Amino acid sequence: MKKKEIRNLHLSQRKSWTLQEWQSRHEQLMKNALDYLCSFPQQSIVLSFQSILDKREVETNTLHERLIKSPYLFQLAFPRVEGEGIMTAYLCRENTHWNLSNWNILEPDPSTAQKLEPTNIQVVLVPLIACDLQGHRVGFGKGFYDRYLAQCDPTCIRIGLSLEEPLEKIDDIQAWDIPLQVVISPTRVYLM
Repeated sequence: MKKKEIRNLHLSQRKSWTLQEWQSRHEQLMKNALDYLCSFPQQSIVLSFQSILDKREVETNTLHERLIKSPYLFQLAFPRVEGEGIMTAYLCRENTHWNLSNWNILEPDPSTAQKLEPTNIQVVLVPLIACDLQGHRVGFGKGFYDRYLAQCDPTCIRIGLSLEEPLEKIDDIQAWDIPLQVVISPTRVYLM
């Protein structure tokens, strides 16, 4: 199946889930994510994301609250769209102010957060609609993450958070698509 078909199908399926189904998937995914992320060193810089809840994305606020505390003690960064197709990461603290973007996503206010180079990020938690067993993902189709990930250090770990299990294969992968190395689902952690 091609990305556009997958995107439409999976967004439609998400909308059909009951609140209880979504919560159950989400709770298991969070447990698996926290268990897996324990293996990373304290003070790692992790680029995460703020959820688009009306799209039934993974709700990340609870995860963020846990990741800044022991045993993780991670430093969290968040993306901000700056210009046409350009995503930048900002290291955030308790005093960071947030602005609502045109996409209904909370982004850090650059006057209250520290801009980071992509090479400073050790782990990226990547939002997705669907992915396959090779680590290729379907997002919302704007390419922000692929362009950003291409600039990251080769040692940076790219982790997808998926409310569903990976598909066998996405048919229309492009040369610029950056695959994930890890996908965390409600049932398990997939190492690609």
